[in-house]
Amino acid sequence: MKLIFLGLLAGTFFSANSLVQKEDPAPYLVYLKSNFNPCVGVLIKKDWVLAPAHCYLPNLRVYLGNLKSRVRDGTEQIISPVQIVRYWNYNHTNPQDDLMLIKLAKPAIFNQKVQPLALATSNVRPGTVCLLSGLDWSYDNSGRHPDLRQNLEAPVMTDKDCQKTDQGKSHRNSLCMKFVKAFTRIFGEVAVATVICKNKLQGIEVGHFMGSDVGIYTNIYTYVPWIQRVTKDK
Repeated sequence: MKLIFLGLLAGTFFSANSLVQKEDPAPYLVYLKSNFNPCVGVLIKKDWVLAPAHCYLPNLRVYLGNLKSRVRDGTEQIISPVQIVRYWNYNHTNPQDDLMLIKLAKPAIFNQKVQPLALATSNVRPGTVCLLSGLDWSYDNSGRHPDLRQNLEAPVMTDKDCQKTDQGKSHRNSLCMKFVKAFTRIFGEVAVATVICKNKLQGIEVGHFMGSDVGIYTNIYTYVPWIQRVTKDK
């Protein structure tokens, strides 16, 4: 049975009766394909991807560019990882440390659908409206792999308000977003996988964060020294 969703995407309301579903520009997003759940990463350098550590899955491959299986536009790239580095403190009791870096076997070729994204180097103020960017399924896609990039806007919550929610009460020093979107997809979390503030990557989703109207994200800016150290050109 095909699952559908209702939501606010890039300022336009889509419903199950929509005939056209537009793909949003988000060339920094990559699809991490494996034999298990879909995951999303972000291209931060030509040969490095930042992703949640819980996406460390067997037979992982990185898909860049066009993701539509029935349409080819020349931007498609499939690259295997040669190295995966998980953040040293990541475990189930430290969900805010849910980060890993993926070294690609060869550099990505940049084009209109494949571009790196800069990292945030400072915190973001509560109330700031940022872009939630992720992958989703087009209405005629009944498979298990997403084929669209989608965006929606949402404000950053205060830590105090976040910790009052069911999702945020067990998280500390994380980025909490308040959004209006209802999901019935089994893998709905990939649709709002990253937080982009002022054109920089501010957050990346923590596993099993979905529920109600709050999303919990790893706050990237505190991890920039570690990211730079691992990805430094030798």
